[in-house]
Amino acid sequence: MLRKLLINKPTLIAWLRGCASVLVVLVVSAVAFVVISLVGLGSGGKEVSVPKLVGESQVEAEHRLTEAGLQAHVSGHHYHSQIPRGHVISSTPPSLAQVRAGRQVSLVISSGKRKIAVPNLVSLGLTEAERILTDTALAVGQVTRRRSDQPTDQVVSQKPAAGSKLARGEKVNLVVSGGPNFGQLVGPGGEMLLLRRLRVVVPVGPIVQCVRVTLDHDRTVKTIYDRIHRPGDEITVDFTAAPGDRVEVYIEDQRVERIRL
Repeated sequence: MLRKLLINKPTLIAWLRGCASVLVVLVVSAVAFVVISLVGLGSGGKEVSVPKLVGESQVEAEHRLTEAGLQAHVSGHHYHSQIPRGHVISSTPPSLAQVRAGRQVSLVISSGKRKIAVPNLVSLGLTEAERILTDTALAVGQVTRRRSDQPTDQVVSQKPAAGSKLARGEKVNLVVSGGPNFGQLVGPGGEMLLLRRLRVVVPVGPIVQCVRVTLDHDRTVKTIYDRIHRPGDEITVDFTAAPGDRVEVYIEDQRVERIRL
């Protein structure tokens, strides 16, 4: 055949050109394969360290992973007693692990503290109410007694109300009956006196505010409390008065409350 091609010179030239084209295609393909393989090995072989993510917000964790050349994936949400809602509980692989660039890191995000429904404690005895709160992983807060026709130590109100949602260990304040004669005293002359407690919360305003409480008895006014406080302070004032007396609360010389006993 070669002899025929040599005799037919144009045919020989065409055959050689075809062989050269095939050779060029093979060389280019081989070079491309090598380049692609090197790029793939370069990116896949690079190792990076997983950043510290526990306790960070989900947004911040995702940002840190992107900066490190990794991908973020939220694999679940769980309650947590200490890590706030929307922050990272754990990561897989864990922080500081050495992984290949581009790898996906799974995040578990906190749903916050598990909420517990506050039970209905009204009309229960104080001992029973305390037991129920303990059994439901809640705590007894402030217990206040007041005069009531209900039996002594029976719960007459609660805060928060029944059905409210609280985190484990949070407190429920109770008001219990002190009986019909609670807070009543007999004065030196046989007159009836009332033992009362006044609570005042200093409102938002100037950084320091003067709180003054006065008692009006038979048109004789006397100051029973006069101090400087900051906004948010809660003040408790215990006093004794007669039925019909009037108590007034002033903040910065402006009357904010008037109570007739």
